This record gives sequence, C-alpha cells and structure tokens, in this order.
Amino acid sequence: MRWSPQTCLCAILLLIVPHIQAIHQSDVGVVDWHKFLVGVPLVAAPVTAPSFHRLNFVANSTEKPIDGAEIIYAATANNVITALNPKDGSVGMHLIKLSRLSKLMTRQVWRYIFEADDRILGYYPHLNRETSLAISCVCSKKCPGLATLSGPGGAIFRVFDGITGALYSEKRLHAPESGRNAEPLHLGAHVAFGNSGESYVLTNGHVVRRVDALTGIVQWTWASEDGLTILTNLVSTSSALYAVAFTRSSTTLNLHVIVLDPRTGSVIHSRGVPSSIKHTYTILSNSTSETDHPHVAWIENGLLRSFKLTPELDAKPDIPVHKTRAITTYERIIDVGLSLSGSAVAVASDGSATLLSLNGDNMEGIEALLLDNSNPEKNDEEITESTWIGSLGENPGEVIVGQVYRSHKINKIKLQTLISTSVSGAHPKLNSADFEIAFDIRAHGIIVHAALSCSASTHPSTLLLTTTSGTVQSWELASDSTELWTREEALASIVLSEFIQLPEGQSNGGVTARNEGEDFFGRLWRHVNDAKNFPRYLHGFLRRFLTGSYASTTSVSASSPASFAERSLIRDTFGLTQIIVVATVQGKIFGIDSSTGRIVWSRILGLGWAAEVGASVVPVKMFVFQSEDATGEQEARGPEVIIVAQRRAENTLVDTVIFHINAITGASATNVDTSIPQEDSNGLLQGFDVVPGPVVEAYLLSPPVGSPKKYATSVLLLDEFLQVYLYPSTPYTRATLHDLQPSLHFPLRTNADGVARVLGHSIAPHYAGEHGAEGHDGERGFVAYATWTLGLPPDEVVKTMIPQIHGPVASLGKVLGNRTTLYKYLNPSLFVLLTAPAPATATTKKGRTCGLYVVDGVKGTIVYHASLPTLPSKKKATSKDSCDVKAELVENWLIYQYYDPDWTGVGLSKGWRLVSVELYEGSGIDEKTRSSDMTSFANDTIHVHAYEQAYLLPHAITAFAPTSTKFGITVKDLIIASRTHQIASIQRHLLNPRRPHRKVTAQEQEEFLVSYEPVLASDPRRVLSHTYEVANVQRIVTSPTLLESTSLVFAYGLDLFLTRVAPSNTFDVLNENFNKAQLVLTVSGLALAIIITRPMVQRKKLREKWYQ
Repeated sequence: MRWSPQTCLCAILLLIVPHIQAIHQSDVGVVDWHKFLVGVPLVAAPVTAPSFHRLNFVANSTEKPIDGAEIIYAATANNVITALNPKDGSVGMHLIKLSRLSKLMTRQVWRYIFEADDRILGYYPHLNRETSLAISCVCSKKCPGLATLSGPGGAIFRVFDGITGALYSEKRLHAPESGRNAEPLHLGAHVAFGNSGESYVLTNGHVVRRVDALTGIVQWTWASEDGLTILTNLVSTSSALYAVAFTRSSTTLNLHVIVLDPRTGSVIHSRGVPSSIKHTYTILSNSTSETDHPHVAWIENGLLRSFKLTPELDAKPDIPVHKTRAITTYERIIDVGLSLSGSAVAVASDGSATLLSLNGDNMEGIEALLLDNSNPEKNDEEITESTWIGSLGENPGEVIVGQVYRSHKINKIKLQTLISTSVSGAHPKLNSADFEIAFDIRAHGIIVHAALSCSASTHPSTLLLTTTSGTVQSWELASDSTELWTREEALASIVLSEFIQLPEGQSNGGVTARNEGEDFFGRLWRHVNDAKNFPRYLHGFLRRFLTGSYASTTSVSASSPASFAERSLIRDTFGLTQIIVVATVQGKIFGIDSSTGRIVWSRILGLGWAAEVGASVVPVKMFVFQSEDATGEQEARGPEVIIVAQRRAENTLVDTVIFHINAITGASATNVDTSIPQEDSNGLLQGFDVVPGPVVEAYLLSPPVGSPKKYATSVLLLDEFLQVYLYPSTPYTRATLHDLQPSLHFPLRTNADGVARVLGHSIAPHYAGEHGAEGHDGERGFVAYATWTLGLPPDEVVKTMIPQIHGPVASLGKVLGNRTTLYKYLNPSLFVLLTAPAPATATTKKGRTCGLYVVDGVKGTIVYHASLPTLPSKKKATSKDSCDVKAELVENWLIYQYYDPDWTGVGLSKGWRLVSVELYEGSGIDEKTRSSDMTSFANDTIHVHAYEQAYLLPHAITAFAPTSTKFGITVKDLIIASRTHQIASIQRHLLNPRRPHRKVTAQEQEEFLVSYEPVLASDPRRVLSHTYEVANVQRIVTSPTLLESTSLVFAYGLDLFLTRVAPSNTFDVLNENFNKAQLVLTVSGLALAIIITRPMVQRKKLREKWYQ
C-alpha cells in the first residue's frame, strides 16, 4: 500500500488533533440553519383546509370573554395539525395583546405531528355560542379550544388548547383495525360541541358518543343498527342533538335525520327526508341564535331545497325564499367556512352566486351579484375558475363572501366580495368591495384554496392563498394590496436533493475558466484581462497580511441573507457555500443557499401537452453535470441539473420527460431541440419528451477517470421494453455509450409471475428499424438483456435496492497495532438488497424474516447476507410494513438498523439495533486480492471475510448517512436522525466492529479501539441539532467542502436542517481565536532583528580572523 506525502501528513494531523465533542453556543445559527415547516395544507374539505379564527379569551370564570387576536388552523399532507400566526406566518413564539388584562402575554403558536398510520380526518374549533369566535382559555382555566379526529374511521379523539397546543385529552374510541376507510377520509367522522363545552363525536359513520373534552371520559354511546345508513354530521342545539345521514340508492343519496337526547343518547325521533341528492348537502346552523333552526340544504334537479331541523322532525322539504331574484337552476352548494354561522354559497349554472342565510324558521337566498353575465369580463376566455371564500365580519350579523380568480387580461388575481349585514326584520344591507393582487403564478402556481379574514370594520383585511405548488401566501387587502408573508410548504415534501459545488469563477452565469484548445494568443489575452484585478488582489493581500483578517469558516454563514444575491456566484474560500437543488412531490424545484437556507431560485415544472387534459409531474431521478461539457460540442458551462420525471395525465397516459436546469440561476439549459420552447406563456419550465412511456431506471453515464478519449456525460434511460435512451443524444454521447457498452452492468427489479425479483443486465447493440431507442432510421441502437438472476428463498420478495455510496478512497487497507494489515474489500459494483416476507407467509408467524443482501451487481454473487426478524404487531404502528430495515454501504463499511423482538438471553434486551459490518479481502490478515482493480468475473471476488458487531439503540433511527470529504482522508462519522426529532453524530471508532469484549491491549490502543459496550448511549454533546426540533427526517445528505476536515450535512423531511461537522476537528484551518497579528509582528520582529544583527555578526567574524 503506497501513501502519498499529503496523505501521510493529513493522517498524522488526524492522530494528534482531538475529536470535536460539542457545538459551541456561539456557532448556533452561524454554522447551521433550520426551517420549521408544517406541510402543504389539505384543501379538499373545510374540516382540514386553512381557516382564520378570531379568539375569544376567557381569563377566569368571573370575567366576560375578551375578543383577542386571530389564528390560522390547518391540517396538512404531512399529517400535522398547525396553528399559524396571521401576522408573519410563523409557527413560533409571538405576542397577543389582551386589552382587558392590560398586558402582553406570550403564547405559543404550535403544531402537532401525528403518527404515519394515524391519518388526520379533520379539526373542529370550539366556538363561542354568543359570538361564533373560537374559545381559548388563559391563566388558570382550561377549556377545549380545538378537537381532532384521526385514524381509520376517527379512531382517536384529541382535544388541544387553541393557542398553546397543550394536549388536554386523548381517547381511543375504537380499535384502528375496526375502523372504516371512507372516501373522502372525513366521511362518517364529525365533532360537535354543546352549550356547556361537552363534545359529541361521530365515528365510523354509525357510532355517536358524548365525551368529556377535558378528561376524555365517554359518558354515553349510541350506535345505528341500520347498516345502509351512513351518518355524516352532528348538529348540537340546546334541546336536541341531530345526526344527519344518507342512504345510497342506485344514482342518488337519500337524506335521513336522527334526533338524540343530548343527556342520555336515546333516540327521540328518526325520519327519512324525501330527497334525491346527486352530489352532497350542506348543514347550516347559527349557534348564536336560539330562534334560527338548523337547516339541511341540497340541490335536487337543479333546484335549491332545504329541510328545517326540529326535535319533532315535523317540517317538510322546502325551497328557500329568494328575496332579490327569481328561482334559477343551481349546480352546487359550497361551504365557504360559514356553515356554523348559518351561511353558505349556491352557484347557479349561469355563474352567478346566491348567499344562503338562516332567518328564524326559514332559509333565505340573497343574490350575491358576483361575476354574473352582466360583467363584460365574464365573456373573457382568459379568466380562470373561481375559488369561493367566506368570513365573518367585524360587526354582529355581518357576513362576507367572495370569489378569487385570475384575470389573464391584467395578469393579476382579482377578489370580489359581498358584505351582508343582517338587520332584524328587514332585508340585509349589501356592500361590495373589489381588490387586485399582483400574485406571481410563475413562481407559485395556480390557486386551489383561499381563506378570508376580516379584522377591520369596513372591508376584508387579509387573504390567505394556497397553491398547487405548495405555497401558502398571505396578502393585506387594500387599494394597493401588499404581500405579508410566504411559506414554501412544498419543502416538507422533498423527494430528491443534490449539493452543487459553485464554480471557481463565474459572472452572470458564464464560466471564466481556461478553455480547452485555446492557443497561445488566446491564453495571453485571457491573462491580460485577468491582470486588471491585480491591484485589488494586491491591496487585499496586504490588508490580510498586516491585519490578519483572513477568511474564517463562519464568515460566510454570518453574512446577511441577501449576501448570496449581492456577491458573485463563485466558490468561497472554503467551499462552504453551495447550492442545494431539491425537487418536491408538487413538481416544484428549489435552489437553496447552503450557508443561510435562503431560497435563491424556484421553478415549477410544466405539464407540456398534458396541460390540456390535466396531469401531474413527479420527479424520480436527479443528476448533476458538474462544470463540464455535457454534449462535447460547446464550451464548458456552469453546473447543471438533469431531472427525470414521470408525467401522468388524467387520461391514464404516462410518459417520461427530462428537465435540464442551470443549477446556479434556475434557468432552462435545454439545448437538444431548439424548436421546443423552454418556457410556456405562464413562465413554467418545459421539459424534453424523451421516452414515450414509463421509465424503468435511469443512470448517469460518466466517462472513466483519466480516459484518453474525449467522452461526454449523459443520462442513460431504460423504458419498459429495456430499450436504451440517451439525454442529450448527440454524436459524442452515442460514441461514449458505444465505447463503454461492454463494461456496463446493472441490476433491475422485475416482476415475474407477480413476484418481485432481481435480474442483472448488460447492454448490447441492435439495429432498430423503427423510430425508438437510440436507433434512428436504421442506425444502430442498444437494448438491455438479462445476464443473471438472484436466487432468493421462496418466502422472500424484493423490497428495495440501495446503491453503494461512491467517493474517494484514501487508503486501501487498515494497519493494525501489530503492524499487520487488513485490506479493504473495495468492489464498486456492490449494492444492498432488502427483502420482505412473501404475501403467502405474511400471515403466519413461522418463517417470517426480512433479508439483507450485499450483492455484486456484475455477476450476482452474494457477498454478505443477514436474516432479520420482522416487526411485531405493536411496532407496525410506526412503520408502513413489517420490515423497517435501513442500510447504507460506503467503501467496505456496511451499516444497517433493524428491530429485534426476540433477544431473551442473559444481559440482552429486545429493541432497535444498529449493526456495523466491515468487509476485507481474503480470509484473514495480510491477504490481498486487489479487489478495487480486478474484474468482477475473477474468482477472487468471493474471497471476503467480514467483521460485524451489533449495538442497542435507545431510539429508532429514521435516516442515517456517513460523512463525506473531498479526499476521503477524514474519519467517517455516522449522522443519524432519531424519532425523538434530533440530529446526532456517532463517532466512527464507537462503531468499529473489531471492538474487543475485554480490556483493550496496548496494540489495540494504538488503533484507538475501545472495549465493546452493547448500548450506544445518547450523548448530548453529539447532538448536532441542539435545541432545534427536526421532525420526521426522511433522508440525510452529506457533501464535501474544500476543507478536508469539514463536511456539510443536510437533513430533510418535515423540517429542513443543515450544519457542518468536522469528525477529526478542523485540522486544516487555524482557529478563529488564533492571534494572526501577533504572529505577523513576531515574524517581522525576527526578520528585523536578523537584518540588524547580521552586519554586526559579520564584522565580529572579520575581527576574529584578523586577530587569530
């Protein structure tokens, strides 16, 4: 084994420098950043969509309620219930002013994260029956503020404090296994509050319970015996509890109402209502009025009909009174969030809207006059479909309804509102207000939901928008509406991510590096141009030398948030500032500044031809072309990103499209076909249709290092027929594939007879007579063919394949304390295969195992195998399947986690285990087979021996990854994300599988081995996230910097977190506290002393020669 002088020097520094143990308080927020997210709101139903609620504070039992601030409640796709601050959109601490208490009280705006199998069905605020405001208690009094139902059929009932998020009670109403899975999810689940704060809970579509909200005690239970009737809503009044249900006929729904005694749960009356409902119905109830009876409203044969709810159920279906217009044909009823205040909106077939309101025993219809046929803009084809919204006004009896739509004519969002103020015994007073909003559809997508707030006395004040790209945005409404805040919640749904190294010299997107093939005069002219910066360089050098003000590892992150836009897009001194490109489920791509977490750019992926029929674009692969010529035909450009995405149209067609993006600016970098527009009229990024169908797999085809020929990097794709496609497809890339084709081997997951298997494949040329894969017009193309099959036990099926992490290898072996060597098994073709029990054995306890295999991808040889137990039934609540195994492979180090329920030996315990495995060549010490250089077809590739050791974890791990550095010299620590919402680092020597089960010897101490301990205890000093809560981490990505000692760590899931780690301390950079000025003065003083004393010494020597 040969070591370079640089490697030896770095290794010596690693040995003499102590390991870092903790993050300093001064580094918090400087070397790391954290984004606290909640997820994209669920907008399909009012019980999950974002909504404003004005809080009604209760200080104690003797004082009257205090009308306070507003709050935003929402349920999100990440299974989170959240309360946001309407002022700035934060989920942190803010101040709420209580005028009656005459002081400022700090309250927590919060979020609550549900388990993955405990899906949120809806949230239900507790409204004050006098004011219709959400109740929240402060000081010493407790009262229910927000109730939720979650799990199948509403299995779990929870009650929270509306402001602090404190969990008052949690009650499991039925076993999740017995829950009914409805569509939509909230169907058959509902919560209604009584006059005294008691809660009535509907679950599974047929069971009603009265539950004490603060204690969770069930006071009575009633269940419907009619299996054909599905209960959907509960309406609570002072005299009765109404359960509204429907029964299905062949094409319509028939209404049914059941009246229950609120105190005992006994049935008072039950009646079927003559009706024929095609879509849905809405229940209007005015809790602030004892004279306004609840009504059920629906559309039947184009007519608006209603049924008054009374304890006797003696009313008849009726047509609401229309005060200002004739009866018309209606299409749908929309609950704009005002149903509990007795209002809804009915939309007619001509586009006009009618405001429905309760007035005593009747339900009235008031023409809203919004965007009707008289409006000339209605005939403009450039108007999008409207989103209807509603809100309570500031004054009693005041209701505001409106619609939001985009006018392409003025390229703005328009909001038209109608303010209706009820006057006793008279027609409501109507006022209107219109607003224009400069909403950027290119950056945020199409609006799918809107919510309205009214804290002013004359007009709406705040509009909350949710878009298809996952953006949540708040606007202050005025004659010149202004944006208040924006939350990019799509970042909670990241599926792909890559670090992008900034180029060494770049300005305005162009690379100023040496061009290949430039002649002497071209190089001379480039040097002359660079010489203009020499005075500035000289000035900076003198300033740094005299003052010692060198760049530090914290100077980049400590810069202002706008620093990235202000400085040139070039690499910083230590390479700490990089661009993180992430792709989300919503089809939005972000470029994030790694030093501050600020979003540098964002792009929405266009639908192409599928925009006319409706579709979704889901990113599946991301590749990086790092500052190199991707086509072989142009000068080198900046770093670029290739995103392979599946486009799924609503007409069931699926094809594959590629988006080519400049990683620095986010601009389109597609140059394959100039006839294809890179952006559409809305500014959406358009891709290149590469495969007319789904893609099986995609790989980055990179030229070999040190290749004598000029190759070009490309993306290789395989369709469902295993035909090969290249992007970009140029003569250079096709020549590269032709030359490298014999050495390309890869495994693919296939389905044979309904069972997932793994087959190895290679690529062979073929002549395509049709226009298909890389054979055009008779030109030779390529197709993949099977070369080997991995034989798995019949009771195991393939779950997932994990590729090996490739990076620089600093040493080929490990020198032991006795001066012998263990040579690493470095096979670049290895991958990890995880298997799960076959469906036939999944229901039986015997023979259920999870498999882990390390396989050679060239010939299918199994290098390492472990059979792991499945999760017990109790642990499946935290996992989607029975095999919650996670694994990573880097160099010769395999690390994996599983749950062991069966360890019953002395001194052993069941729990989560982390296993560390190291693979070495041969069968023992000093056996060398040169695995990194030899072909995989050689017989010596199977001569491998392994060291392995298992450790018990205090908590389960959701994701982990080893650190990575530029040259691979620094020790690799393991970065883990636990289910306690923390990011921590485990030192490599603690995971050494050769740790002895006894006291270490002197030779073992030279290897930094320590005695084996079965438990990897949590060390607070190794927690990288310190006080941050980093929830539901799905993946951890590490990236090297220009400092060999330092690695960037990026964790994403529900939250985003980035920090720096130095596993062996920052041995290659001076400490920031180092006195550079004193060093300069000392060296200068010594130099001056030498200059002064040198003539004196010379004269003395001369005199000594004369007198000798």
